[in-house]
Amino acid sequence: MAGIKTMSTSLTIKKADSETEDLVLKHVASIGEQSTEVEEVDVTTLDSPNGAKEFISGAKDPGSMDIDINNCGDGQVEKLQALFDSGEVRDWVIQYPTKATLTIKAYIAKLTFGEATTDGLMKSSISLRLSGEPVYKEATTA
Repeated sequence: MAGIKTMSTSLTIKKADSETEDLVLKHVASIGEQSTEVEEVDVTTLDSPNGAKEFISGAKDPGSMDIDINNCGDGQVEKLQALFDSGEVRDWVIQYPTKATLTIKAYIAKLTFGEATTDGLMKSSISLRLSGEPVYKEATTA
């Protein structure tokens, strides 16, 4: 197989506290890439060989992810606004068509209402700031 299409990928906010069910986001147009980067720690000393800088691996930064959503007047944007206002770190799950998942902890760091144009759609976007290490799991076969 040359690759796997991403159509039918879903994004879910896991329930918390008194919520009775997970929120599967509807009308998601795109889920941005997730990229973890390792910080560098400078351990250069006055006697480092040949005067060259030396580094060791530091903390991992899971970064941010951008999500684009088509607004459909179904109350979803208001729920995202409330979550943005709360600043709460929540569990999110991206499920791919293969049933593989990427589970993250994140808060909404940015909420954007899209541009209105003569032939455009009402859109919103959120930027998730990840907290902790993302976990990718391939689908299990029964």
